[in-house]
Amino acid sequence: MKKGKKQKSAWAYIKGYKFNSLLIRNMAYIFVLVAVPLLLVVSLNYEKFNDEVNERMMDMNDELLQKNAVVADNIMQDILNILEEISHRSDIMDVVQAEANDGAYHNKVVKARALLEKYTLSNNYIESAHIYSDLNQMVVNKVGSQNLKKEKDKEKWYYIHKSVPMDEPYFLVNDQNSIFACQPLLTQEGQRAGVFVLDVRLQKIRDLLESEEVSQRGMFFIVDISGSVMYCSDLEYFSLSEEKKLDYTGAIARVKPGESKLVAESGGIIVSVMESTHKSWKYALVTERPAYTEEVQTIENFLFSSVFVGVFTSILGACIITLITYRPMKKIINVIENPQIHWDEEASKESNELLYITSNILNTLNAKEEMSKELEMRVQNLRQAQFRALQFQIDPHFLYNTLETIKWNAIEEMGFGNKTSKMLTKMARLYRAGLENDDVIITLKEEIEFLKLYIDIVQIRFGDAITFHWDIDERLQDCMVIKMCLQPLVENAINHGLRPKSYRGNITISAYEQKEKLYISVTNDGEGMSEKDIRELNRKFRTGIGFDGNKVGLRNVNERIKLIYGTEYGVHLGCTESNVLNGSDTVVDTWVVITFPYRQ
Repeated sequence: MKKGKKQKSAWAYIKGYKFNSLLIRNMAYIFVLVAVPLLLVVSLNYEKFNDEVNERMMDMNDELLQKNAVVADNIMQDILNILEEISHRSDIMDVVQAEANDGAYHNKVVKARALLEKYTLSNNYIESAHIYSDLNQMVVNKVGSQNLKKEKDKEKWYYIHKSVPMDEPYFLVNDQNSIFACQPLLTQEGQRAGVFVLDVRLQKIRDLLESEEVSQRGMFFIVDISGSVMYCSDLEYFSLSEEKKLDYTGAIARVKPGESKLVAESGGIIVSVMESTHKSWKYALVTERPAYTEEVQTIENFLFSSVFVGVFTSILGACIITLITYRPMKKIINVIENPQIHWDEEASKESNELLYITSNILNTLNAKEEMSKELEMRVQNLRQAQFRALQFQIDPHFLYNTLETIKWNAIEEMGFGNKTSKMLTKMARLYRAGLENDDVIITLKEEIEFLKLYIDIVQIRFGDAITFHWDIDERLQDCMVIKMCLQPLVENAINHGLRPKSYRGNITISAYEQKEKLYISVTNDGEGMSEKDIRELNRKFRTGIGFDGNKVGLRNVNERIKLIYGTEYGVHLGCTESNVLNGSDTVVDTWVVITFPYRQ
């Protein structure tokens, strides 16, 4: 056994430039089969996961709002209770209904101030209280009493009270630090007598809310019925631009009480809104979506982990599968590179694909020498064929010169004008026409001129016994056909059609165009053929199989047409029966049609 080259490892082949694509292809296939479906599943479910996270965040936001709202409702209800309680005290109504210049007015003011101070001290979120009378234009607070009619700078509650008459308690935003809780004061007859106002400090409400240990993840708002912000847990809100404030208030206005929504403003905020128990204001909790980073991070970690697992699985799987599948390929490559070391190996009893492939490779290599010998033999045959072709180029010239010699010999013996010399002259011209033009494709006009030389020879022999008819449109003269395609058809019509009738009859040569095809037919009225024979001949022309020594000319024309133009073109036979004028005899017209593509 001959020793070959040292065998390479599978990994060495994989790293080689020839097989880099194998690893890449496997990696691409596995990525498509594993990672892509995984990514597709993750992508399709991402919206679902994201919606679940949003739902969870909105639920958490709603729960947090309810806790804040309970505490805020208690504080606001305390304020309403104070308004309700004080507004019905006789000491308050006495000051409101008294005349300012009455001698007892001062004592009534002292009693009212004492009452206000009592409620102010007992409630740490009430900064001050005011009693205003529409009757005497006086306002009473813990400082004293004064006539507001003479004051230029009046509190906001005064203008609201004067311009918007109300019968129910209401809240009014003073500034970012306080709100006014207002209680209209009415006489027993129901007439407006004045207003009782509590100045509520928001920082104290903020302190109370924080003392209840309610989580302040977002911004807690108290909004009045007009949409104005009465309270915000985050003081930075008041330093924001007006456009930014409108983003928040607009988002709150679009959410109905009792609902939570994810709003697109400010990069995504979660807004939860609920109505107060008193229904004169509402609460809102606005939380930036990034505040729920833990929930969002969980989704992102899952997505990144899925992608990483998919890519890593693709790479690892590609490497493993490449190594496993390449091991049998290593043997095949080794057989190709070093076949000599496997010639003497005994065939294994085990039958598998690897054995089948290597056996076929060895058989192919083993037959290489025989194929080389056969190729050498074919080359020799080709050289002989080339020699014969060169010899054939000489033969027509020899035949042409011989015909010329015979022609002149006939003229010398029989004189000019004899049939033999005329036929030899036509025959010589026929051969000269074939020698002078080496083109395979010629015009129909040239082919007809070539055919007429042959017809002249026929008519010299048979005279008027055979009549030739022409039916060719002038516009078809420039159509392209193969050379020497009509003469075999006319010769076939004479020898097979008219010979049984002593070479008497009619031959019609016609041409027409239909559906981008050129049809040329040669018809004779000699002895016809049976339908069975015609079908058999047409089958042979269609398949090219089954010909014997007959119909050599038609077979040659058919094969040349199919070789140049394709199988849909070629030769086709047919026959037509018709009665003569007296109706007693039947004439059979046999026709041969050759088909070409219509090209000019």
